[in-house]
Amino acid sequence: MRYIVIVAVFIFIVTASLFADTIIMKNGEKAKGLVVDEYVDRITLSTIDGENDILREDIDRIEYDTPEQNFMQLGRQYDAKGWYDKAAFYYKKAMELNPSYKEAREGYLASHAKMWRHEERRTKKELERQSMVMDWWRNRNKETSPTPKDKELALKNTIGLSLVGEQGLFAIGEVVANSSADKAGIKKRDLLVGIWGKLIRYWSTEEILEELLGPKYSEVRVLIEKEIRVPVDKSSKDLYKDLGISLVFEYEGLVIKDVASGQKGDSLGLKKGDFVIAVDKNMTRYLPLDSIIALINSAGNNEGIVFTVRRNINLRRE
Repeated sequence: MRYIVIVAVFIFIVTASLFADTIIMKNGEKAKGLVVDEYVDRITLSTIDGENDILREDIDRIEYDTPEQNFMQLGRQYDAKGWYDKAAFYYKKAMELNPSYKEAREGYLASHAKMWRHEERRTKKELERQSMVMDWWRNRNKETSPTPKDKELALKNTIGLSLVGEQGLFAIGEVVANSSADKAGIKKRDLLVGIWGKLIRYWSTEEILEELLGPKYSEVRVLIEKEIRVPVDKSSKDLYKDLGISLVFEYEGLVIKDVASGQKGDSLGLKKGDFVIAVDKNMTRYLPLDSIIALINSAGNNEGIVFTVRRNINLRRE
């Protein structure tokens, strides 16, 4: 384990010297490091001294190391203002510079979905306005008491799940049988961590429901985090090989590139495209691949290996 920590520190020092984002604060101070997570109200900056959360209200601007990240930031700024056409333009520019930039692609798809939803709402709002006028005319001598929509019930009826929010985290509370969520393999106690490529920690419940609900038969792309426990054969000499999975590092992190059909990883629910966030609670962000494989192979002394994975899922609103 000491070797793994030393290697991780060395990797970070080398990486930080090659790539550095600059946070310019409103008070004029600057901080350099790598922006590793972005939330609605803060960012996480990784430096040689560790990870630090910086509130967006204290930030003047962020200068990213790569041009595509700067285009991505412009897209997010227009997205936040509701200018989805301009957001889509800059997301597309980011994709043109880096075709493998999945966050940019998801942002581009999300902005188009929001444009469609915005237009659909405008049409619906106009129809509702006309209906309200007619209802008022018919019931002008009667008292009316409109009933507010229950968005949480609508969420269960459309994509088939409920949420339990606590300290900025949102867990799946219930999954309706044969619903879109159930068919996608979402389970109770899984975490909802992203919608349309955006991390949702620190969002309000109202904001999340607003993003998840939409026109019938449309889709929403969510990021689900789950723990998958893999029992180990203590007599095995190569636990990683026995899993039948292939791990590689991509732009967004450690990903399962392939899963051999019928092997242990496949039968226990690991899937191609899953992002491996942690192995037995050890974060993979700063570990080189050979150290992660060594960590898996050293699990022979335990009852099993716990993989914490994040999975992108398209849910159809029914």
